[in-house]
Amino acid sequence: MLAGVMEFFHLVGNKDVYPQRIIGLLTSSILFFITSLIALEILPANYLAFLPLLIILFFVAEFFRDKPKVLQNLAYSIFPLMYITIPLSMLVFLVSPSASGAQRHWHLAFSFFIILWSNDTFAYLTGMIFGKHKFFEKISPKKTWEGTIGGILFGLLAAYILSHFFLELSLGQWLAGALIITITGTLGDLSESLLKRNFKVKDSGTFFPGHGGVLDRFDSILFAAPAFFCYLILLHL
Repeated sequence: MLAGVMEFFHLVGNKDVYPQRIIGLLTSSILFFITSLIALEILPANYLAFLPLLIILFFVAEFFRDKPKVLQNLAYSIFPLMYITIPLSMLVFLVSPSASGAQRHWHLAFSFFIILWSNDTFAYLTGMIFGKHKFFEKISPKKTWEGTIGGILFGLLAAYILSHFFLELSLGQWLAGALIITITGTLGDLSESLLKRNFKVKDSGTFFPGHGGVLDRFDSILFAAPAFFCYLILLHL
């Protein structure tokens, strides 16, 4: 999470704005730490009441900075909380009783990654073999409709297989969850490509040599994890 936030601030440096890097990393750490402890039921949910106060820190810090573009500075400082920190904290919530029921189950988090990786892997393979029709070419020139549909179908196949081993959800619920994961994962991938186009870079960073940065590797998770968690919450209402 911290590597992703630092990577984002590095990208912002190309836009001639002045995000609050130290405050951003500090608030991201506090937010992730508190939400994770709440997810694991080490802290009560009442502690969420402190989180809005973190936003105030950015405004107070801006009082003492003599930097131009105040609005842009605040926007780029707070954005990583919404885009990176909160979505990644949802991964911890996937193993919490709020998502998995009365008992903690690792099955949901494990299955989430299996479905998501099946979508990513087979979207690439089917797109490479059968891809002809471009999918949002102006954002991601290499993506095709064939690859996107292929990834979704293999994600559904993975959910079908998982439903025979993990019985927390019915077959229909697994398939619906897989559809949510694959669609939102694809949107997350496209959104990160949109950000890179805005920053005029090929990769978000070099954290993984030869494979790009943290945001390049975790882009689909940033949208899929919150969406899948919300879906599980709705199932348990």
